[in-house]
This record gives sequence, C-alpha cells and structure tokens, in this order.
Amino acid sequence: MIAIHRLSGDLPPPWAAPPGTGDGGWLPLRQAWRPDGLEPRFRPGWARVRWSPDAFWIETFFRGGRGANRATRLNERTWELGDVAEVFLEEVGDRRYLELHVTPENRRLQLLLGHGEVDRLRDGTAELATFLVADAGWVTSETSGGDDHWAVRVRLPAARFGRGPLAAGRRFRGSVCRYDCASPDAIVLSATASLAEPDYHRRADWDEFLLV
Repeated sequence: MIAIHRLSGDLPPPWAAPPGTGDGGWLPLRQAWRPDGLEPRFRPGWARVRWSPDAFWIETFFRGGRGANRATRLNERTWELGDVAEVFLEEVGDRRYLELHVTPENRRLQLLLGHGEVDRLRDGTAELATFLVADAGWVTSETSGGDDHWAVRVRLPAARFGRGPLAAGRRFRGSVCRYDCASPDAIVLSATASLAEPDYHRRADWDEFLLV
C-alpha cells in the first residue's frame, strides 16, 4: 500500500520541480512484466499523486523529448495517435473506474468504465462512445515540454467519485502509465503498478493508495 499525502501549501508544477530536485513523492514508472529487465528503448518516467479535500493532483514527468500526439480535440483515440500519459483510478469498493489520457499538447480522453467493460470493448460488443465523458470541464489539466522531457499536471475533483470531500483513511486503487512512441515502429509501455502483463487495465495488479 502506498501512502498518498495531503497537499500542504503550494505545489510547484512538475516541470518546475522535477524528480531528483529534492521534491519527494515521485514513483518510478517500470516494466514489471519483464523479468529480464527494461527493454532497450525504455525512457524514464515518474508520477506523483497528492490530494486535498476537493481534488486529487496527479503529475507526471517523462524523459526522452517533448513528445507528440496527433489528437486535436477532446476524446479522440489518443493511444493510436502518439505519446500519452494515462491515469487509472478507482475507490476501493466501487464498481467502476476512471481512465484519463493526456497528450503532450494537453488533449484529453476521458472514460468511466465498469468492471469488465474493457473486455466488451475489446471483443466488439460495446462501443467506446458509451463510456466517454464529454464534459470538457470534468477534469482540468496542463502540460509542458522541453528538449529532453514532457510533463503533465491533472486536477481531478473529488466530486467525480460521488462521496463528498476526500479525507484521510479513504482507499483507492490505480496506476499511472505511459505510451512512449520512442520510434515510429515501437511503442514502449511503462506503469507505476506492478503489472504482470503489459495491459494497463489489469485492476488486480494496480497499486493500492491510502490517503494520509
């Protein structure tokens, strides 16, 4: 179980205080499904989660260039169009989870999925549109990029979980993940969770988060 700390004071954006600058709480993205170590094209990334009574604050910092994605509007199929930061999050005991994609250009894909519904999407018995969240204000996000990195900050309102303000003791499960288009013919996957396979929807492998 990972302790997620309450936000205290101002939190500088990840591009202002990246991993290794003394600002703690960063979790490394990994390829836990590879027993022989990281694949050669792997590029480092980190994620950090904080909370306040009214929202989660989720940040990523990815090494390896500015990143790029061809999405131009809300709720395109971002994972087919380039680099993506992905967030998966559910409260323990809920029967559905949130999936959020953010591109380097700050385009988003927003989904609410019930348990097992990703299988229906994969076998063609459900349409992606069924699970899309079309409200552009459902979450807020911002991004930044440099020659050797790109970074994301997401504010996810507590109201999206339907149980009032966040408070210490509540438990969640989730993972922060990356689609890294390291080359035109190779997508490199990585995640904070200890996934047994390169499948971000493996809920049983997600980390458990305790708000403290």
